Amino acid sequence: MILVTAYYVIEPTLSFKKKLVNLDIDNALVEILSETVLWSYHRAGNTEDDISEVKLLFLANLMSEYLEIEVYKKVLDTFSISLDVFDKWWTIKRYFVDEVFSEIEKRIDPSVASHLIKTDRKRVDLWIDKMQGKI
Repeated sequence: MILVTAYYVIEPTLSFKKKLVNLDIDNALVEILSETVLWSYHRAGNTEDDISEVKLLFLANLMSEYLEIEVYKKVLDTFSISLDVFDKWWTIKRYFVDEVFSEIEKRIDPSVASHLIKTDRKRVDLWIDKMQGKI
């Protein structure tokens, strides 16, 4: 198994967000639980095991860092940390890096870069000049 870094976008479901609004819990907590989060994990393979580990760790982190056990139960309707609990209230998408910007940049020939049009954004225009071999 090849280990690479994967990125996971964890997003609460609409039904979970609606549920949170109706619970008698701190507004700051509602805000935290309603956010989309991005995690990385350098153990990803091409199986679903890493996704399951991220899901379980996400819930364990909620219980450990944000929700006392009784609040966890109030919010999630259970004391359990399970895949079913995660899947009921969140979605997860896994992404791998296909290309690295700096590596692609090195492969662009100045003849191709000559077709880049200035943007009136100083930093971007300096980058265009660099790509076109002007600096």
